[in-house]
Amino acid sequence: MALLDEAPAPCVLYLSRINFVVLGVLVVFGFLYYVSVFCVIVPWLSYSVPGITNMGLLTLTTGLSLYCYIFCVLLDAGRPPADYQPDQERSSVLEVKRKDGAPRFCQKCNHYKPPRSHHCRKCQRCVLRMDHHCPWTNNCIGHANYRAFFLFLIYVNAALMHVVGLLAAHGLHILQTSHANRVLRTGPQAKPVQLAGGWIESVWLWAVLQAVAFMVALPLTIGLLLLLIWHVQLIMVNKTTIEYQEGVTANVTAAASGIVVAAAASFQHPYDLGLYQNMMTIFGSNPAAWLLPPLRPTSGGTSYPTKWDEGRADDGEHEARLLGF
Repeated sequence: MALLDEAPAPCVLYLSRINFVVLGVLVVFGFLYYVSVFCVIVPWLSYSVPGITNMGLLTLTTGLSLYCYIFCVLLDAGRPPADYQPDQERSSVLEVKRKDGAPRFCQKCNHYKPPRSHHCRKCQRCVLRMDHHCPWTNNCIGHANYRAFFLFLIYVNAALMHVVGLLAAHGLHILQTSHANRVLRTGPQAKPVQLAGGWIESVWLWAVLQAVAFMVALPLTIGLLLLLIWHVQLIMVNKTTIEYQEGVTANVTAAASGIVVAAAASFQHPYDLGLYQNMMTIFGSNPAAWLLPPLRPTSGGTSYPTKWDEGRADDGEHEARLLGF
């Protein structure tokens, strides 16, 4: 059984998604990279083996994270086909409305919703396997770009932790050198500077730049690292952020209405296939390529395997399980 529908995904660029927020993120990318390379690595480590190694690693992680970020900004998150119809015979799970048990239908888009899809009010359309709308990419994170988003979190955390480490280590180096009243090489040209020199010729200009970069990089590292940990937990159970929030809401509603907690806890997330299968569903069937940046949007998105599909094939069960949304 194929893990995903293998229909080819269109690769369309939407340049209109580049707004001031996206440009601001790109400016932060450039600022942190410039300060780390030309104000820390070059003057401090020069073009030695440690200097070249640090510059190469930082360039690699920054380039990969920037590529995945642009991927999430410009490419579509995945939209349902206009002629999509729910097929009860094909899947062992049928997502239905809570009110009347009818197949989920989007009144605004005027078509049926595939499993795990939701309507985004900001994008004003339905998104396949919608996780959330990200204001920092001015785009939704969904089926077609979720892998790129997760890889972005990995690459950008590696780059930011490298930047924070370099800035902190070089800050200590500046303090020790200044305390010993020795000449310090800093700035893009690694020129010798003195504490008593003018603003441009002194260490203070570059110290301020590095302090600003550190104050920007540190909270970004903490926030994005927490976001990465959160999405690792979601991937382990093959849930989206929306599905997690719906599960929490259902549990709270069940407790408030007096339903036995054990009954509420007995609900099983249908798309949780186990850690390895969950990762294959999201990253593809080749583990060697899981950490490689994507070349095109993830294909499929209108159907997903469930934990009941294998049992259904064995015992010939054709009755779909109904999930209320």
